[in-house]
Amino acid sequence: MLADSASHPLSWAPDFPMAPAGGLFMAIVGLGIVAGALFPNKRDFLLICAFVVAAVALVFFAGRLMAPFGNPTRLQLWFLFGSIAFEIVLFRFAFPKYRRRGERSARLASLFIVGLHFLPMAVAFGPMCLMLGLFLCLCSDAGLWLRPDLSLTGLWAADGLIKIAFGSVMMLAL
Repeated sequence: MLADSASHPLSWAPDFPMAPAGGLFMAIVGLGIVAGALFPNKRDFLLICAFVVAAVALVFFAGRLMAPFGNPTRLQLWFLFGSIAFEIVLFRFAFPKYRRRGERSARLASLFIVGLHFLPMAVAFGPMCLMLGLFLCLCSDAGLWLRPDLSLTGLWAADGLIKIAFGSVMMLAL
């Protein structure tokens, strides 16, 4: 017998109609992060390019990706924007502490902050977003606090691959 449909990501889409569009955004940003691991001297430029491409993709495709599932609730929209505001606050007040410790700490702290902001965003995008946030936090935590000998480039690539994987599953929840 097949597993309970409630545990399958495709069954979550009607409850989280923004998940496919959010997945598209995350997968594209993940590609930019992986590209930044391949070309570390262009990391910031590639990340900015990925954000621009992801935003343009949302303009063109978000409506079509969300259409089969209806509109998000007000609560979901509040959590989407609240999570982004939470991320901005963390970058403003927590990030400078790590910036003073050098590029490696700053990069890993930025990945950790992004992972943290996905935790409350799960209200808007569903359980996959919660798991994404946990995996991202664990990945950056491994290099930031547990194993300072781990390669920044490797952790950066892992972060991007995690975003591509989770984003793809969310996007394909059609």
